[in-house]
Amino acid sequence: MDRRGLLLSAPAVAAALASAPARAQAWPSRPIRLIVPFPPGGPNDIIARLYAPQLTALLGQPVVVENRAGGGGVVGTDAAVRAAPDGYTLVITNGGSLVISPHVSANVPYKVPDDTGLISIVTRVPEALVAYPGLGVRTLPELLDLARRRPGQLNIGTAGAAGLSHLTAELFKAQTGLDVVVVPYRGAAPSVTDLVGGQIQLLFADLPVLMPHIRGGTLTALAMASARRSPALPDLPTTGELGLPELLADNWYCLVGPAGLSAPIVTRLNEAARRASEAPEVRDGLAAQGAEATATTPEEFATFVRMESEKWRRVAEAAGVRVD
Repeated sequence: MDRRGLLLSAPAVAAALASAPARAQAWPSRPIRLIVPFPPGGPNDIIARLYAPQLTALLGQPVVVENRAGGGGVVGTDAAVRAAPDGYTLVITNGGSLVISPHVSANVPYKVPDDTGLISIVTRVPEALVAYPGLGVRTLPELLDLARRRPGQLNIGTAGAAGLSHLTAELFKAQTGLDVVVVPYRGAAPSVTDLVGGQIQLLFADLPVLMPHIRGGTLTALAMASARRSPALPDLPTTGELGLPELLADNWYCLVGPAGLSAPIVTRLNEAARRASEAPEVRDGLAAQGAEATATTPEEFATFVRMESEKWRRVAEAAGVRVD
């Protein structure tokens, strides 16, 4: 190219460079896919569908929920973190997909945090310990006393094998030294059904799936495995108040994308998630089910993931919990 061509091209180059930030700032310019890695109707689905309209309004583009179930949340989570890092494919997933599944299965195809773009925790859901009323205990101290007098005779179900509920039951055994039999189920619904029917006697599960039975008197709430009491059950003491401060098992749901998301997109998504969590429709909708809308910075989220991952790795290894 001659000198005249070079000179003529300079304005074009300058214009292109000037327009690059504008193009980056134009995100999003088309609909965003929000994957739910569980079937419709469950807690993960409910949370995503509460957030999606708020995110749509805040981002100016439709946020479309897509259910992609399988592998206890792993299949849908993997689809999101393997997508192009352009901000158009995200997932609201449960914490177990990030900090438990990688420690109990060799078949999890992604690494955390390496393959993930951590944006924000969006919901916290406390785990409650409940009992079959026919067991005859009304408080956690009463249960501990009964279990010590009847070693190996009590059983505790789980709302899924090798998930949070299962590992919480194992942590309960380790913290109390009790000899109780852990009975893994394939999900919360069958475990709650059997607990109400007296086929099992105890269960740790997300508070929202237990609330109708607690309110109806078909299950007895013994303790909240959380650092603070739930506004939904303000009279129910926490495990810390009852002498088990390390028996903590808040479930949580989070907004995640692929690794490599640009900083401006992460910042905008994080701000949108924070503002959505403050919307009355989200806050009140979750509170009605015993859950809590929340938000974190990406840095806070990353620190929390590291701590939770190490905690549940130790529990899984000590109990020998695997799904392979």
